[in-house]
Amino acid sequence: MESNKSLARAGYLIATLLVAIPLFDASASVWPPHLGDERWRFGAVGALSNLTLVPLLGFLLALFIATMLDHRRVRRFVGIICGILGAILAAMAVLFILDYFQTRTMVNPRFQHAMGVATGTAIVKHVLSVIALAMLSRAGFAGPKAAVRRKVIVTEPSATPLVGVSGGARVE
Repeated sequence: MESNKSLARAGYLIATLLVAIPLFDASASVWPPHLGDERWRFGAVGALSNLTLVPLLGFLLALFIATMLDHRRVRRFVGIICGILGAILAAMAVLFILDYFQTRTMVNPRFQHAMGVATGTAIVKHVLSVIALAMLSRAGFAGPKAAVRRKVIVTEPSATPLVGVSGGARVE
């Protein structure tokens, strides 16, 4: 496959934007952080569950480009980032469950069922995102090895039985 550097750069830029913009938007909506408040943590992690798909597409795009163009360092870098984010997201999901049990008692009993359904949905999204990040991380490390390029030497035959050779005898 022929490498198109400008297309690869554009693809990497789009992948970076797909990852960064949703994360900046989400952080702006929950800023400033109140890590000591379980209600804030519960709301912030719940909101995070709604935006994980677009960054996953960004990581997938970056890995696809890196694999197709055999950019092994980029592929490994994206794999490391996906592994780290997967571990962080898994820890956040566990803490989200603990925060649910702490904040559940503060919610009006009429809304506890809705809160439980929303929490369950967010947990499923987080678990599926962790699985996807683990798969992307593995793909970053287990991608195809560099193809061995062989030099093919094409030689012209000295004579062929079907086509006359220049300089040979002519029959008239």
